[in-house]
Amino acid sequence: MPRMTLARGFLRTASAAAHLRLFVLVGVATVLVTRAFLVLTDYPKLGGGAGHGGLHIAHMLWGGLLMLAGLLVMLVFTGLASRRRGALIGGVGFGLFIDEVGKLVAVDGYFYRPAAGLIYLSFVALTGLTWWVTRRGRTDRETVSGAARSAAAADTALHGALCGLTPQDRDEALRRLRATGGPATALDAALAAVLEAVPERPARRPAPHHELARRARAWVTARVSGKRPLVHIAAWGATLQAALLLVAIAVDGLTGGLADETQWTAIAGALACSLTSLALSLRGTALLRRDRSAALRTLRAALLVDLLLGQAFKFTINQFSAVAGWLISLALLYVLSAQLGRGPAGPRVRRASAREPLTA
Repeated sequence: MPRMTLARGFLRTASAAAHLRLFVLVGVATVLVTRAFLVLTDYPKLGGGAGHGGLHIAHMLWGGLLMLAGLLVMLVFTGLASRRRGALIGGVGFGLFIDEVGKLVAVDGYFYRPAAGLIYLSFVALTGLTWWVTRRGRTDRETVSGAARSAAAADTALHGALCGLTPQDRDEALRRLRATGGPATALDAALAAVLEAVPERPARRPAPHHELARRARAWVTARVSGKRPLVHIAAWGATLQAALLLVAIAVDGLTGGLADETQWTAIAGALACSLTSLALSLRGTALLRRDRSAALRTLRAALLVDLLLGQAFKFTINQFSAVAGWLISLALLYVLSAQLGRGPAGPRVRRASAREPLTA
């Protein structure tokens, strides 16, 4: 990685963030599909079930085998395709593995109630790692060392020797190689020559579902960005979501609905997060007329408190029925983030042209 010495052997690939996102999304989808399938089929047991000599093959085993398969694909094969397939296979395996985390931490096994919260926290941690890698990838384009740029260019050239490079891929690799800000080395010149010499392949036409997803994103973004009524809806939505949980817990407490409750730690955590989120939401809503930018940041902080901490307690209390509230929080966060993304851009750093001469 850029801040580490290359002697340690760590260098982040240009596609690291994309592959991490694929891993996380596939893992989340695997958990949700697995839980839905088990509920609909009344929790079948492959192999006849445990007890009385029966054999129960837990899907944690299949998850471990798939993670091993994904790791072997990336260890044995080189290039971008192996990383993508490894992320896909490993994501399915991790989803199957983490779905049975309850069997590893409690005698209650698969139905251990805090398991849902632990699963959620594991994906929150992976999402945080993905965000960090994405952010570092954006800043490191200008600050990464020349040796790291050369290593990244060599990796791109290796992929091009196997599958060819599109004109866009070649130009991006050359631009990164030339953006060192210092005199080019003999290695840089040699790598630039290799990148120019690798076979060219036409840009692949996007698959129909990819094109449909792109158009859907563009349509949603166009209707979300700059819409002031949506900001007020998101503000009141964040406020109501926090307030409703407090009201629900109060009503259950007054009516005896909490008499048999055992997850008091989760309830206390949910209450604390909801109070914090409610205070921030009210503060952000009050700021909308005076300082829109500060209001949006405050409202986003309220939703992040809920998504990063509060939802883990909600999953523990409500199990996977909390998915609906989680999706609502994600939608509200998207609306607010789209508004913040329309702020004035900062000064741009000049990017080196891919066609500038590079000589040692």
